[in-house]
Amino acid sequence: MNKLRYSLAFLLFILLSFSAKATHIVGGEVGYRCLGNDQYEITLTVYRDCYYGEPPFDPKASVGFFLKGVDTATYEIRIEDTFSDTIVYELEDPCLSIPPDVCVEVMQYVDTITLPFVQDGYTIVYQRCCRNETLLNIQNPLETGASFVIEMTGASMQLCNSSPVYDQWPPIALCVDKPLDFDHSATDLEGDSIVYSLCAPFIGGQHSDFGNPMPQPPEYPIAEEVKWVNPPYNTANMLGGVPLTIDPVSGQLTAIPNTIGQFVIGICMHEYREGVLLSVTKRDFQFNVSDCGEVVSSFFVPSLQCDELTIDLNNMSENALGFSWDFGVLGVDTDTSSLANPTFSYPDTGQYVITLISVRSETCIDTFVKNINLQYTTFDVGVDWELLGCGDSLTIQIKDQTVDSVFETKSWFWELTNDIASVSSTDQHANLTISAGGNTVLHGTIESSNGCTKELEIPFALSVIADLPDTLIFVCRGEDLVLNPNPVDTLTYAWTPTMGLSDPNTPSPQVNNIQEDLVYFVEVNDLDSICMRNFEVNIYVADVADVFAQANPDTVFIGESSQLSTSGTATSFLWTPSETLNNNEMPNPVATPTETTVYQVVGQDEKGCPDSTTVRVVVLNPECGLPNVFVPTGFTPDNDGLNDDFRVYGFIVETMQLMVFNRWGEKVFETNDQSTGWDGTFKGKKLPPDVYGFYLKVGCINGEQYEHKGNVTLIR
Repeated sequence: MNKLRYSLAFLLFILLSFSAKATHIVGGEVGYRCLGNDQYEITLTVYRDCYYGEPPFDPKASVGFFLKGVDTATYEIRIEDTFSDTIVYELEDPCLSIPPDVCVEVMQYVDTITLPFVQDGYTIVYQRCCRNETLLNIQNPLETGASFVIEMTGASMQLCNSSPVYDQWPPIALCVDKPLDFDHSATDLEGDSIVYSLCAPFIGGQHSDFGNPMPQPPEYPIAEEVKWVNPPYNTANMLGGVPLTIDPVSGQLTAIPNTIGQFVIGICMHEYREGVLLSVTKRDFQFNVSDCGEVVSSFFVPSLQCDELTIDLNNMSENALGFSWDFGVLGVDTDTSSLANPTFSYPDTGQYVITLISVRSETCIDTFVKNINLQYTTFDVGVDWELLGCGDSLTIQIKDQTVDSVFETKSWFWELTNDIASVSSTDQHANLTISAGGNTVLHGTIESSNGCTKELEIPFALSVIADLPDTLIFVCRGEDLVLNPNPVDTLTYAWTPTMGLSDPNTPSPQVNNIQEDLVYFVEVNDLDSICMRNFEVNIYVADVADVFAQANPDTVFIGESSQLSTSGTATSFLWTPSETLNNNEMPNPVATPTETTVYQVVGQDEKGCPDSTTVRVVVLNPECGLPNVFVPTGFTPDNDGLNDDFRVYGFIVETMQLMVFNRWGEKVFETNDQSTGWDGTFKGKKLPPDVYGFYLKVGCINGEQYEHKGNVTLIR
């Protein structure tokens, strides 16, 4: 088999990972050659990923031939695979790496077909799913197949023309941030003119999970273009970075990609003879952009090192197989090493130039150079400090006492920190104030003019003494009080005067049964007696509120209400129980109890001093029946305002049904509304005087029921 060799800038991985799905197509195209007598040789070239891709090449490829405006193939041939080969990649640059998991195969299908001449020619199509699912520039690549299309015009058929043939397949892999400059031209045996352009690839065929991965015959050739991930990708920018372009005359393809990943590319080739279009070939292929793995020489070492002539070097080189170090000691040839991370001891202080040559091959090297300055520290750090204040904040006065016997002191940095705050200064002598308590530390960094620094750290076992939270306290007469209820554990407290205090040396003494205004003083110290503050605590006594209550009336039938009211000096109120009150926080609520209830009201004045009292509302539960529920024995509907209708009376009625019948048993009136009575009419006509029967059923507010049958006399 013939080997197809391509010189590549670098070959990226084809796919990162795949499951066993039909994700193998990486490009292809269709071409034709006129043999005469309406005979044409059709060549289909397909490229697949043979490392990760599934499945292998199809044993037969279905190629369809479509007439203009006809949505089904007029002709179809199924071409058996003609030959296949694996593409061998040879890298021109020895500094580039070839991933081990790269495999690309090419398959050509060649067959002949008789195509009768038609004025509009034929569109020749091959379709197959699927593309690699890791493509970055199109949407849903796993569900997207490919259509390789060539349009043969009627003019081409009249001239027995053959389509141009691309000279080579594009490089599958590109180096990120490196220029692409590739000759993508084609050769035409008849010498026709060729115009190149970028164009969107076509989709075709669907993943087997979603449809038909290998259409036989192919579907309607006016195929749908791929859907770009836009932004940033589109037909004018298929790779990102400096966009991909193609010279329309020479076919030179250029770009500078800036994103690592996989990208599908489409190229269209228009063939003309004396200005007449003969054919249009659409090829698509896949670019893989990667970090090309060039050797990079780098290491880390401090630019300045003090009081130590031995250095440890941290090699940060990439893709190197060997190293050559020169540590820059003049006049000697023993200051070298071939170790990856060497340690070297210099003979004296001074400035040295360190050189690292990282080697991959004889022609693949990189060099990195860095200066290092070795010095001795020549000064002794000293500092004096004084506590200036420790109230709501802590203030430290810093006095620098550093002495440098050789060089001058150059700079200072002071930082005072605790658990929740930090302050700093670059003055030689500084006052630092910090507004928080807890463990406090002074950090200092002093630099000499030779670049060397020394650090110091001074911890302070101090507690900031904040203001007492309660120094002005109001209490109700007779109340007990705990002073300073939330003391700080790291402080001590001494209270005066001692009279009335449970223990004047405890942080939180108690004062009982306060009857008058009081003043106490407390001295607060930290445990080392470095910080001390004095506070005055004033206690003011307020009289308790007076609250009185009454109920009007104090006795009600069930379902009735009583007006509760208060008097006195209270300004806020709380009644209990609240379930039968319309508002339990007002001074005069309405009570509707269902049983005899004692209501308590707690009243407070403006200073919160409380008083309470109770009021009792007696609830009577009347019998559901006579005399609490009754109807008259007769009525006179003469509109004189006296006994004009027949109705139900009683304040305990909750539900009712009243029906009236004439002597023949005909119902002449009915109501469920206690406020509605019978006016002696039926169907709008006055009934004659007579004795009428009635039926009454009542539900009372106490839950009981009452039924009654009787007679009523209508008198006119």
